[in-house]
Amino acid sequence: MTQPNAPTIAIACGGTGGHLFPGLAVAEQLVKRGCSVTVLVSPKEVDQQAVKMARDVNVVTLPAVGLQNGNYFSFGRSFVKSWLAARKALHARKPDAALAMGGFTSAPPIFAGRQFGAKTFLHESNTIPGKANRWLSRFVDECFVGFPQAASRLRTINVVTTGTPVRPQFKPRDAGPCRVALGLDPHRPTVLVMGGSQGASGINDLVIGALDKLTSGAPGVTRPTTELQFFHL
Repeated sequence: MTQPNAPTIAIACGGTGGHLFPGLAVAEQLVKRGCSVTVLVSPKEVDQQAVKMARDVNVVTLPAVGLQNGNYFSFGRSFVKSWLAARKALHARKPDAALAMGGFTSAPPIFAGRQFGAKTFLHESNTIPGKANRWLSRFVDECFVGFPQAASRLRTINVVTTGTPVRPQFKPRDAGPCRVALGLDPHRPTVLVMGGSQGASGINDLVIGALDKLTSGAPGVTRPTTELQFFHL
């Protein structure tokens, strides 16, 4: 159980799975260490479904929306509303630290946390930070990065390479049954290509174009005779 004088941490991690799930992994570890954790997410379906699995954390949904089709008015309005909502949510018990995991939900909780004197942090999982994180990095006390190459692209000198938090649900398993569960041949070599965020479609196109090289350079790997399988997680 969280103690009354336990450190209070706010984690902004909504918007996409790439920001959300690492944030929930951090929240889980902080709860185990006796911290009181508030997770701030967006109204998107991926956020609302994922936080149902979160245990012993306070969940706050912000009215945040990403910048779409150059609609700066809607984006700015949701930014202000999200900042007010974050400030209201954090006012009851002021955070000792606020951590943003990136994306369009990050900035309002960071600025709200700064108002209450919280130490502020930002985590960047990608090698090339997005616009939101590059801009927000100048306002936080310290940045964490998954890849050291990202450090020079952030607008701060206070950067620590930490890697990207991973949920404990990921465990080694026997490859054969896993391939069968995905409808794959358990005896054939399997090439797994993972891509997300803005680079996903580019990675897909690159892999399709590189199939001939992949099959000619790797013994035992043959070009698929059926349609490639794409799994959206």
